Amino acid sequence: MKMNSSRPRQFGKKQLQRVRLRYLAHKDISRFSRTASFSVFDDGYEQVVSRIMYNVHALEKGLARNSDVRLGFGRKALSNLNDALVVYRSRGYDTAAFAYVEGLSIIRRYEEYHRKQEFDVPFLSEVIDDELRRTDRPAEAAGTKTVRRSDKENNCDKTFYDLAQGRSSVREFSGRPIDTEKVMNALRNAEKTPSVCNRQGWRAYWTEDKQLAAQVLAHQRGFGYAEMPEVLLAITVSNNTFLSPVERNEAFVDGGLFAMSVLYGLEHEGLAAVPLNAMMYYRDQLAVRRLLDIDDSEMIIMFIAVGEFPPESVVPISDRKPAETFVRRR
Repeated sequence: MKMNSSRPRQFGKKQLQRVRLRYLAHKDISRFSRTASFSVFDDGYEQVVSRIMYNVHALEKGLARNSDVRLGFGRKALSNLNDALVVYRSRGYDTAAFAYVEGLSIIRRYEEYHRKQEFDVPFLSEVIDDELRRTDRPAEAAGTKTVRRSDKENNCDKTFYDLAQGRSSVREFSGRPIDTEKVMNALRNAEKTPSVCNRQGWRAYWTEDKQLAAQVLAHQRGFGYAEMPEVLLAITVSNNTFLSPVERNEAFVDGGLFAMSVLYGLEHEGLAAVPLNAMMYYRDQLAVRRLLDIDDSEMIIMFIAVGEFPPESVVPISDRKPAETFVRRR
């Protein structure tokens, strides 16, 4: 077959694309460094709100450890939450808004839990501002809820809306084997995920080896449970499928869409699952690539741990902002 593109012309085009990529990557880095919430002194509204919600969720996860809540946990998260709430209030932001209510509520939930356990937390007065502790506002948000295996038995008959509204990330599994064909069904369902120009660059690295899963998750640094999942999936997208510097971030878009399709499929199959971020240090990323034999061309998007629901599981409530707060009409 005759090729119409000469090698010198293609080489020149590739060099030009590399220059464009460096320029666009520099713009990405510049924008991120200007606008991310690196410090509590980055006090724009969304920056402070994100810092509040990060620490609220950290405390929720601590309260949700079904079998081994470590009493008196979370000093750092409480201190960071306090600082963010103080900055939020000092900037004059709305104290009736979602994030501030979440922050105050998780402090109440934390205190209530330890009070029920008759456990004194002496450092609370040191890390939480007196005014935040004195508030009369009841704990009306944040905290934990119970997910029951029996409620998942008819998931395959639910409407998509009910299925989506009922999904929760479950981190603690029963430890019993699962029907892995159900995991394959979820992956087959995810075949229909849209991707840029239908290039479908995703991969799902699958392991049922719990020792290997433990090694991988030790580098992921965010799981922290003794019972390993029955199946661990690593979702990747290959950069080989992209043609232009403007597609430099498309792997995360396509991979995120694909992973969410998998999660909904797992929920439909009645399996417990939790998405785990892949925001790893470079050394950890290299180790995971070696462990799972992931090619350097592939971006590691996230992990999904899959298992059987225990009879009951305490999970973070993970309240969601109302849609009216994030819709922007023009």
